[in-house]
Amino acid sequence: MENKKSYHDYVIKDGKFIGAFEEMYKAYDDPWMQSQQPNRYSRKMAIMNIKRYGIKNIVEYGCGLGYYADWIYKETGIVCKSIDISETAIAKAKEKFPYLNFGVGDIKNLSALGNKENVDCILLADITWMILQDLDFVNAELLKHFRGKYLINNFVTYKGTQKYGREFFTTTEEYIQYMPFKLIGFGEATTIDDHNIDSHCIFKIEEK
Repeated sequence: MENKKSYHDYVIKDGKFIGAFEEMYKAYDDPWMQSQQPNRYSRKMAIMNIKRYGIKNIVEYGCGLGYYADWIYKETGIVCKSIDISETAIAKAKEKFPYLNFGVGDIKNLSALGNKENVDCILLADITWMILQDLDFVNAELLKHFRGKYLINNFVTYKGTQKYGREFFTTTEEYIQYMPFKLIGFGEATTIDDHNIDSHCIFKIEEK
């Protein structure tokens, strides 16, 4: 029977966060068209900064099906420690990219990461809107456990259509102002036909 429900409905619907990621990955083979590398501008900017700042050891949160981890590997030779909250997504990622490193986890459990002293960078792969309610806690944990390291965040903002999270921020500039860390660089890119803007930020995890 055809699934009439949009994969978006498992995540955010009518301006409310749902967060049923496991159910979504069971119902859909390629949500967000991950195989086509959506949000290519921000993802490419992140890879450029990984190279520029000599980042070697990356923990990626929100890896999904693993396509971005594979792009990073092909561009830099780096095998990220790639994490997603969905067991189904991780199982599919391991099958697609057996030479990479995938595991199930939650960004709220940053303190549980092993070898934290060897981590150069925490990479948030388009999960900003999914962790809004825990963002202050996550930021505090980053400062506690990864002070002096890098934080890279790839995300999208919306051209006047955003319903969810408006009390936090609606633009890249507002996001930068919200974050407590020292900004190193950022970029935005879009086309006239896109309804969203690819955004990329890199921070040093230390107080502004």
